Amino acid sequence: MTWFIARKKKIDDKSLFITKSRSTEFMLAYDNKSYNKFKQEFDTWIHSSSHPVRGLPGPGYITNGITEALDQTYALYRKIGIFKGEYGYHDLILDKTRRLTTSLRSADCIIVSHPFAADGMSAHEKLAYADTFNKPIFVDCAFFGVCSNIDFDFTPYKNIHSVAFSLSKVLGTGWHRVGMLYTKDRYPVTITDNWNYQVISSVENHVNVLSKISPDDIPNYYKSSQLDICKRNGLTPSDTVIFGLEPSNKYRNGTKINRICISKILELENKSLLLLKKLPKARLA
Repeated sequence: MTWFIARKKKIDDKSLFITKSRSTEFMLAYDNKSYNKFKQEFDTWIHSSSHPVRGLPGPGYITNGITEALDQTYALYRKIGIFKGEYGYHDLILDKTRRLTTSLRSADCIIVSHPFAADGMSAHEKLAYADTFNKPIFVDCAFFGVCSNIDFDFTPYKNIHSVAFSLSKVLGTGWHRVGMLYTKDRYPVTITDNWNYQVISSVENHVNVLSKISPDDIPNYYKSSQLDICKRNGLTPSDTVIFGLEPSNKYRNGTKINRICISKILELENKSLLLLKKLPKARLA
């Protein structure tokens, strides 16, 4: 069949048949050049840290935060091994009797947060131990950008298959989250990225932002406040600036995690210089 448009210009239906190009679900504007530019800027930003970032296992792929990277990990591997005190999301999503274990020997994949979720400190000892089991390791670097005195050099380990970063903690954009997954495994995102089926809206919320902040700015800016808050409340400063550590059960509320999040106090004390040193003893319970 033929039809006419624009002053009787002859159009052949077959010329508009869609085989491998975009169909009706992809009608909004799509700027592949800007997407790829942000992807490169994100990678450059990660490597701009004063703390070494080395030994990433493969190319980087944009994800909907680290959360999506974890969800895809759950799809790739049946049984997930973790250390006690790990990110609580694993407990909420996975069946604790069949799909989640602290017996790393029985795991199909081991997930380690670095800095570690329970205290915001280096997890290199845990990574070294996990590496001895010769299982694929996924490293969750959610606190990258809000920590100091911690390196991200993964070259000593032979079994790290994936490393994920996020901008949620640095930029406070958890509701519009975006992350970067470096992997050598066949994650779904490695397929959708090649299909140009990417998370464009998440990227758009972060364009032109990375040039305004470095991975070192937040820990450098808030460190003195963190030390002051921890001192007056009997806490040990974590290497992740938004945490103080308390070894007793005083603030745990029944959990086994001894970290105290002080981000709200940091925010209050740094809104204005006039507020510094004038707040009452912090309520952390």
